[in-house]
Amino acid sequence: PAPKRRASSRRSRYRGAASGGLRTEAAERVSVVGVGSAGAALSGRWSLLAPSPENDTVRAVALVESILDRYGVLARDVALLSGVPGGLGALMPVLRSMEDAGDLLRGMFVKGLGPAQFAARETVDLLRTYAADGDARDGRSGAEGYVVLAADDPACLFGAGLPWPPLSGGDAPSAARPARRSGSLVAMRAGVPVLYTAAGLRSVLAFTADEAALEEAARAIVAHAARAARRDGAEGSRKKVVVESFNGRPVLDTPFADVLQRAGLVRLPDGMRLYVDPFAR
Repeated sequence: PAPKRRASSRRSRYRGAASGGLRTEAAERVSVVGVGSAGAALSGRWSLLAPSPENDTVRAVALVESILDRYGVLARDVALLSGVPGGLGALMPVLRSMEDAGDLLRGMFVKGLGPAQFAARETVDLLRTYAADGDARDGRSGAEGYVVLAADDPACLFGAGLPWPPLSGGDAPSAARPARRSGSLVAMRAGVPVLYTAAGLRSVLAFTADEAALEEAARAIVAHAARAARRDGAEGSRKKVVVESFNGRPVLDTPFADVLQRAGLVRLPDGMRLYVDPFAR
C-alpha cells in the first residue's frame, strides 16, 4: 500500500504561494529527481501524459514529505541516499519555510547524522521515547529484541547515512569490511549492528566481542536464513550454505565456530554448514 501522507495539510499551506508563481532554484533542481536513473526496467513504449498541474515548489514539498515518511529524519546523508540532486542544500529553502511554518523541527536528533537534521514534531517525540526505553534497559541482562535486515534495506542506514561500527578486535584484514550488497544481512539490537553476513552466509563480521550478544545474533541470523530457505521449498533446502570465515579468518580457527554450532550449524572440513529441514515450521 502507498505510504500515508502524514502531513497533507503541510502542502496546502504552500499551494497558495505555489499557484501564485513561487519558483525557487532549489525547487527546480528537485524537480529533476529520478531523471536518467530509471534503468532498463522502464524501457518500452510510452505515451506522453498531460503535465502535472502542481508547480515545482509543491513537488519539492512532496519530495521532502516522502523522504520523511521513509526515514523519519532528513539530513545531509539521507538526502544523498534518496538521490536528491544537490543533496540537502537543494532542499534547504523548502525546509526553512516548513520550519518557519512549524511543520518541522531542526536539531541533532540522531547521533552521526550531522548538525543539520529535520523531523516532524511527532517523530522527535517518538525518538525521545526510544531513548528513554534504552536508558531503562541499561544494565539488564538478556538478548531479546534482535532484528535481521538486508544490508541494503532502506531501513538500514549503515554504510549509507551512518558509518559502520569498527569490527571487534580491530585487527581484522582490511578486505574484511561490511558493504551494502544484495543478499548480505545485518543483525541489530536497539538499532546497533552486532553481526554482518555476506550473501549466502559465506563470511561473517562481528561488531562486538560480547559472547552472549554474538550467540543471540547468530541464532537470529540462522533462523532468518532457514526461513528464507524453506520459502524456496526443496530447492532451498538442498542449497549449500556454509560459513567459511569470521572477521576475515577461517571460521574453524575461531571460537565463533562453537557459537555457530550451538546455533544449529554442523562442522565440516570447509566451515560450518546450515542444514534446513523443509518441513520444519
